[in-house]
Amino acid sequence: MSRLQQFQDFIISNGEKLTGVDVPVVLSDEQAKQAHLNFTFGWRVEIGVSSHDHGSYRPSGIRCGTSSDASYEANKAAKEYISGRDPLFNERFIKILGPDISQNFLIKNNSLNSGPDTYVGQDICVKCGGTGCNNCYSCHGSGKSSCFSCNGSGRISVSKYDSYNERTVYTTESCSSCYGSGQRTCSTCNGSGDVTCGTCDGGGYLYYSYTIDGQAKRSTRWKHTSSDYHEWTGDFIKRTGLHVVHGFTDIIEVDVDGDLNGCTFVYAFSAKLPTLQFTASIDKVNTKMCFAGKQNLTHDAGGIYDPAVWQVAQKLGAGNKSDDTRALATPAIKDILEANATHSEIALLDENWVSTDIKDAVLANYDSLLSQLKKQSVKGIIPNMLGGIVKYSYLFFTLGLIIALLFPQFAEQTHERMGVLEYPNWLFAVLSADFALFGIHPLANYAMALGLFWLSYQLVKRYYWKNIGKGKTIILALGITLLLPHVGLSLYYNTLNAIQHPPLFVNALAGGAVFASLYLLVIGVKRPSKWYLKPIGLILAALLYVGIQFVIAMLNGVLGIVPTEINYFKGLGQIIEPALMFIQYNLAELAMLSVLFSYFLTRRHFWLTAKTAVADYNSPVLLKSMNMER
Repeated sequence: MSRLQQFQDFIISNGEKLTGVDVPVVLSDEQAKQAHLNFTFGWRVEIGVSSHDHGSYRPSGIRCGTSSDASYEANKAAKEYISGRDPLFNERFIKILGPDISQNFLIKNNSLNSGPDTYVGQDICVKCGGTGCNNCYSCHGSGKSSCFSCNGSGRISVSKYDSYNERTVYTTESCSSCYGSGQRTCSTCNGSGDVTCGTCDGGGYLYYSYTIDGQAKRSTRWKHTSSDYHEWTGDFIKRTGLHVVHGFTDIIEVDVDGDLNGCTFVYAFSAKLPTLQFTASIDKVNTKMCFAGKQNLTHDAGGIYDPAVWQVAQKLGAGNKSDDTRALATPAIKDILEANATHSEIALLDENWVSTDIKDAVLANYDSLLSQLKKQSVKGIIPNMLGGIVKYSYLFFTLGLIIALLFPQFAEQTHERMGVLEYPNWLFAVLSADFALFGIHPLANYAMALGLFWLSYQLVKRYYWKNIGKGKTIILALGITLLLPHVGLSLYYNTLNAIQHPPLFVNALAGGAVFASLYLLVIGVKRPSKWYLKPIGLILAALLYVGIQFVIAMLNGVLGIVPTEINYFKGLGQIIEPALMFIQYNLAELAMLSVLFSYFLTRRHFWLTAKTAVADYNSPVLLKSMNMER
């Protein structure tokens, strides 16, 4: 089998694996070359002088007098290195160059380290003028300081009790610390008036050193020539390096004119690079395919898989779920999407098996699919959220009413407790440390607030149902930090208060049945699947509701809900009235709970529904793009 046929069979079979469709490519015009390439490249050796400040420490090296003298000698020696009179750095460079051309020619510059000599100079310390001493800062050079016992007066005040005259006598006497002189020997300089200079540590000189460093920098100007080679050979070598060529000749130093002139070293060598080129025809369109090296590495596949990839990708985002699923499962499209999501490089694109235009078209269709799925994921969320507010409002209304009926004395005292409208004032008092939480210390309020915020942030980050940004996480954590103390403390203290009173279960049964049984009407309408059965369901539910109220009224004599001498429903109204007042006082809390529950639970329900729908596509990259991989 010819090499052309081998390439053609490989491209067809590999294309079918990548795209899932036939790739009817036909190769022709095989052009194989064994180009003998003549390379010329240059290096520049740069020599630099570095200065080092050693302070009072004198380093080892060649002593040259002052720092100016040392700098002059170092620069003079550097000029000798670069002129070639001292070949130290040139010899180091030739050893580094070595036989590995692919590493030293195409990859990196090289440090030549430092020269063997260090040039040392010394200057007189400008702080002390070379004496090594400065005037004492405590006594200003006098060697004496004011006596701290008598404040420099020489005498101290004393008091004595005169027992004979029974009186206290005040007088002065000579200071025992300075013996009446008012001065003492300075403890800083021990009376000398001088202290060691902190700049030169008493040496009187500051030391500087100069070293010579070398670096070999590869010239970006290099070229190759050949009598017969493909025009794209140079681009291939620049992209891959020289590890694909073979048959290297020895590297020799040469002199050249032109664009490589000015380099310290210019080298030349020759090598062979096998190259292979085909004309590929697919769908009556011709393109050029280029390969090089012993392993026939791909330089440019000419976009040979474009028609096959687009045949599948053009249906992506067109509205057909089966076509979308098939496209997302196609290896070539899957690789393109994953490379774009992870910002990574893949041979499919780098070697132009799929062109940039097709890649952009695939990504555009994928973005269209994402837009469709995101719209579907929130379709109808506002009506559902409003319905949720109504549902949770009635739920919390009923629960609050039952609690008030169960503990009527607790409900009557509700105006004495802090509501959500008074909570901001309490929170401000906590943050301004007007009082201490739990009797610890007012400043401990801040530690507890910060601790609660940190805990809230960690909980949101770990347990929130989807990945959200840092800003949203902070906002949610801050909201929890502000609301949780009110909710927690209210539940704690209200529970302690409520259990101090005996519960009235019959009141809760009778009053709660009036409102809780209304759910039967909702069930009667929602349960029947046929529209013409819904009115019948509503009527039956209404009859059941009336029947429940009638049964409870008939049991009034046994249960003792209201006194038998008054009308049952009038008495029931009197029982419910205080509970309604409890609801009215706590209306803000109930409204806040209803809105929060409706917002978060509705959003979570829609998100889970959307995630289930997206998971049907069996595409990890789609889940990640939709922020649903959690």
